Amino acid sequence: MFEHIVLRRAEGGLPISAGQIAEALLYYQKVHLFIDRGTLFNLIQQIGIGRILTLLRRTEVSAVYCEETLATQTRSAGVSQFHNYIAFTLAGHEDVGQLKTPLERLQYEIKRQGILKTEAKRFSKAFLDLVPIRKFSGNHFLQGGITDAAKRDLLDIEYAGQAIRKAIAVTPGGYVVGDDLKFEVISSELGLFVFTNIDLDSINRRRAQAIPSVEPLTIAYLLGNILDARADLALASFYGGDFVTSAVTSSIIQVRHTELLRRSKLNVDSRQQFTEVVLPDSRSLAEVIDSGERSFDDFLSLLDRAARFKDWLKAVNPDEDLIRTYMRDVSSEGWIQRLPAKSLRYVFSLALDATNPVAGLAAGFVDNFVVEKLFSGWRPNHFVTGKLSPFVQGH
Repeated sequence: MFEHIVLRRAEGGLPISAGQIAEALLYYQKVHLFIDRGTLFNLIQQIGIGRILTLLRRTEVSAVYCEETLATQTRSAGVSQFHNYIAFTLAGHEDVGQLKTPLERLQYEIKRQGILKTEAKRFSKAFLDLVPIRKFSGNHFLQGGITDAAKRDLLDIEYAGQAIRKAIAVTPGGYVVGDDLKFEVISSELGLFVFTNIDLDSINRRRAQAIPSVEPLTIAYLLGNILDARADLALASFYGGDFVTSAVTSSIIQVRHTELLRRSKLNVDSRQQFTEVVLPDSRSLAEVIDSGERSFDDFLSLLDRAARFKDWLKAVNPDEDLIRTYMRDVSSEGWIQRLPAKSLRYVFSLALDATNPVAGLAAGFVDNFVVEKLFSGWRPNHFVTGKLSPFVQGH
C-alpha cells in the first residue's frame, strides 16, 4: 500500500521539511526527494549538512537536485504588463564573479547559509556525488521543456480559467469564483497579456488582515500556479508512485487529471486517520520533528527499529482501510478468535487500551508487555504503543 512516494513541496507550497521526510520514511518503503534550492537551504537550517548526507546515503532514499527556479517574469509596456514563464539559474555574484559550474554555484550558496568555506566545499562535492542534477528547461521530464508546456496550458482559456478558479479558492484570502469570471490571455512577441476581473483588492485586504499577514496576491503569482502545476504534473507522471506537493497545484492538476493524484490523496488521508485513531491527542511525527521537540537523529534511531512495522504496512491491501486492517491484525491471533464473546471483548479492550488509553476498560493498568503476551507474536500495536507513541508524546 505504501510502496513509493515522491516529495516535491509541503501542502502550503513551502519547501520540504525534515518532519515531512521523516513521516514519509516511516510509512513508505522508498522515498524520492525532489530537492530544489529552497528545500536544500531549509534542510540545512533544520538538520545540518552532515545529517543531509546521512539521509541521502540510506538505501530507502533517493533524490535529484534542481538548481533551476521556475518563475513568472513580469515587465511593463506602457500602462500594461506582460508575462513570460522562465527557468533561471544563479549565474554569479559581484563578490565572486561568474559561477560557471553546478559545483561552484552550490559551494557559493552553501557558504551563504553560514557554512565555513572548507565544509561548504566538502559538502557540495559529496552532495553532487550522491544526487544527480535535473533541469526543468531540458527534455528530461518533458519533451520541449516545462515552461513551453505551461505557456500552452495558459493559452488554453477554458483550462486556464478553471485552473485560476481552483487556485483562488484554495489560496489564503481567496474566494469561490462564480461563472462571471473573465480571464483572457493574448500572446504577443513581448509575452502574455492577461485581462481579468479577479477581485484582487478584496483578496489582498483579507491577506493583510491574516495573522500573520500574507504578501499581496498578484496576477503573476496566479500564473505561476499554472506553471508549478505543469511542473508537478510532469514530475508525477515521470516518477509514478504517490506524489506530494502543494494544495494549490494539486487542485489545478485535478482539473484535467483527476485520477493522477487520487491514490496519493487516499494514502495521505489514510495515514492521517490512522494517526488520529491510534495516537489520539498526539502531535504528528512531522510536527514534533519540525518543532525541534525531537531531533532527526532521534527519528533515525526510531526508524531503524521500525522494520517490522514497515513490513506490515507493505502487506496492507490497498483496497482495505488501514485502520480496519490494524484493528483486525491487533485482535485476530489464533486462540483469541475462539474465545467466548465476553472474554473477547475484554482482550480487545486491552488492545484498544494500548492505542487509546482513554477508551480501554483497563486504562492505566496494561502495558505493552502484557499486550505482547496476550497476542503471542509481533503485532503492529507493539511498535505503535511501544515506540511511536512515546516518541511523538515526548516520553
